Amino acid sequence: MPRTFLARPFFGVLLAFFCFSLPAHAANQTALVQLVEYVGADYINAVVDGEIVSPAEYAEMSEFSVLLAEGVAELPEAEGKQTLQTQASDLHQAVADKAAESEIKGLAQSIRATLVSVYGIPVSPKKAPDQAHAAALYQSQCAACHGAQGKGDGPAGVALEPAPTDFTEVERYNGRSLLGLHTTITQGVDGTGMAAYADTLSEEDRWALAFYVGAKAVTDQVAEEGEQVFSTVPGMKSALTLDTLVAQAPEDVLKEQGPKAYAALGYLRRTPGALFNKNRFIALSHDKLTDADKAYQAGDKKAAKAAALSAYLDGFEMIEQQLAAVDSELMRNAESRFMAVREAIDRDREASEVSDKVAAAQQGLARASDALSGDGLSPAATLSASFFILFREGLEALLVVAALLTFTRKANAVKATRHIHYGWITALVAGGLTWYVANTLITFSGASREMTEGFAGVVAALILFYVGFWMHSNSNSQKWMGYIKSKVDNALGGGTIWVLAFVSFISVYREIFETILFYEALLSQVTATTQPYLFYGMGAAILALAVVCFLVFRIGMRLPLSLFFRVTSIVLLILSVILLGNGIAALQEAGLISAFYLGVPTIEWLGLYPTVQGVVAQSVAIILAVVFWLRGRRGQSA
Repeated sequence: MPRTFLARPFFGVLLAFFCFSLPAHAANQTALVQLVEYVGADYINAVVDGEIVSPAEYAEMSEFSVLLAEGVAELPEAEGKQTLQTQASDLHQAVADKAAESEIKGLAQSIRATLVSVYGIPVSPKKAPDQAHAAALYQSQCAACHGAQGKGDGPAGVALEPAPTDFTEVERYNGRSLLGLHTTITQGVDGTGMAAYADTLSEEDRWALAFYVGAKAVTDQVAEEGEQVFSTVPGMKSALTLDTLVAQAPEDVLKEQGPKAYAALGYLRRTPGALFNKNRFIALSHDKLTDADKAYQAGDKKAAKAAALSAYLDGFEMIEQQLAAVDSELMRNAESRFMAVREAIDRDREASEVSDKVAAAQQGLARASDALSGDGLSPAATLSASFFILFREGLEALLVVAALLTFTRKANAVKATRHIHYGWITALVAGGLTWYVANTLITFSGASREMTEGFAGVVAALILFYVGFWMHSNSNSQKWMGYIKSKVDNALGGGTIWVLAFVSFISVYREIFETILFYEALLSQVTATTQPYLFYGMGAAILALAVVCFLVFRIGMRLPLSLFFRVTSIVLLILSVILLGNGIAALQEAGLISAFYLGVPTIEWLGLYPTVQGVVAQSVAIILAVVFWLRGRRGQSA
């Protein structure tokens, strides 16, 4: 980078920060974080012992404090904004009074912490930054000015005023957040040699560089101590979340959490993969549960319910299979605690009871974190989780598609067979596209994912119910069997063929998107050593599904057509009940249907979830199936 990260910007760039970067609110928040860090870091160059040592520097500090106050005033209303405005005013007055550097740094630290706590963090990396790649980027993009070791002594920086930043200087390190560094790399500093890299480096590369230069001052001793602290001190994984790592400067963490957390932060800046691999989803769940508790205490039931749902769907659900592979009982226990939180909110329980439920769920998360601690999942756990993700998600879809294909092939229905293939192939493509859009173009929350799966599950259940009785009602029809034996493509109407194709599509689509997301989460939990076992598990699941498919075809092709119709209709009816239960559960998790929980175990392979709504819906479906089945038999015998 041709210019120091801490070079003093001019008035114009700060206005540009507020006007042209990111959406308006997020832009202001990000720019204000960077601005207050400049004041805290560079004030020493303007005032020493109450005396102005550089009039130009002091004029900029005064201008910055005014801009900070104006920027805070423009932020949207929120609880805590008044505190932020008071802090900004105090900083402006302290600069006017030529206060000591320690007072300025303390005020800057408070403002930065309040910005983060009140308005959140506008951006964060989606995956662990690649520090090896960052090292190569640094040498090609930054070393000319900042020096090969980051000491600010690069050949192109010799003539620069001010001199390029020495990233190994501990005082500078203590005052800079990774968010501030990332913002500077992204937007640059107008009027200086520090260019904007938004168009030349990817978001991943800019985060990687921010982590890389932000860890230059971390010594081996601090990193080693931090690694031990992060791995062994209870509660440290929950305290040092991704948000904390990105938004808080080391001096913030030192003040709020102490020297152990300070050392752990240094370790995570050096080795960000440790955080992503171990507790990203658990930390998200923990924070969302806290948000749910706060919202409920404030009387905002809607926000509390949304946060509680997100705590499960966007966080805990992503590591369920990994946790189940390590300790299935622990996974079930933790899952039930999330249910208890949502139920307490749904039923308008006392605020103290909701707080107790949230605390219990967070205790379950802490135990889950301990169970998943260590250097990633073991080979056996990785293989097991990978196998069950694909086998569980794929089995229902395969049974439906295989049963339909067996029927059409057995009856030599070429056109219908082709349409069924169109259905599941299109579903694979659509699922992949949905995943791509959700990861790159729009925000696709866990609730949206469950809503998609829920509606798809209910629709699939209804159609399978119809197809099952369609097969059953014709299983003893001699006229129909005559058509089938002659040419089924003529016997099947165009509408029926498209129904079969749609069943094939919807059965696969409802599984594929979630399968991809689960594998993404699993990949973040494995190491280079255990990563091959992820693919071994995937291969074993594909092989197991292939065996199931072969058996369905083998057995189905040997059965007489009439018996095959009856057996297949029973299979499809059973699957419709299972899909209905899964669909109701997904819609409950998305918050569209209320959930009143029962004291019965969850049996996923039957689609049985411990809620009144799900059990009632499945019971009604079973009763209808029995009634229609008996009526159909009486009609055929007559």
